[in-house]
Amino acid sequence: MAKTKYIMHDCAYCHKMTKMELVGEMLKEGDESPSQKVWYRCTRCKHSALLDKQNLVQTKRGDAIKIDRSSCTTYSKELVYAVGQMIYHLEWDDVGKVVAKRKTSDGTQSITVSFEKLGERRLIENLAPSIEPKIAEIIPAQL
Repeated sequence: MAKTKYIMHDCAYCHKMTKMELVGEMLKEGDESPSQKVWYRCTRCKHSALLDKQNLVQTKRGDAIKIDRSSCTTYSKELVYAVGQMIYHLEWDDVGKVVAKRKTSDGTQSITVSFEKLGERRLIENLAPSIEPKIAEIIPAQL
C-alpha cells in the first residue's frame, strides 16, 4: 500500500482541521530504520508538527459523515446559530456544520460553515430586517 503525502489533521497552531503535508520521518537513535514518528506541515499556516504514526487518523473528503438534510435548520440571515449546529443553504442546495462564530468590523455577526460541497464559507447571522421606505412614498407623484 502506498503512503499518502497528505492527511487531514487538527493543526495545533492555527486550531483548525487542515490538510497536512508529509515532510519527513524521524530515524531511531543508533539505527537507520524509521521510527514511529513523522513530520507533517500544515498547508494553511506552514507550521510543522511531529506526529505518531499510530495515532494518525486519515480522513478523506469522501469519508466524512454525511449530514441528513431533514435534521438541518434552513439558513436565514435573521437567525442566530450555535457552533456545531447543522444548517441547509437553500440557494446553494448544500448542507453544512457551523464551525466558528465571530463579530465583524462593522458590528454584525458572522458564522463560518463547513459545507459538504462548497467547503468553508462565511455567512451573516442575526441581521435585523432593514426598514426600507418605499421609493414611491418618498418621491411625490409628478403629473
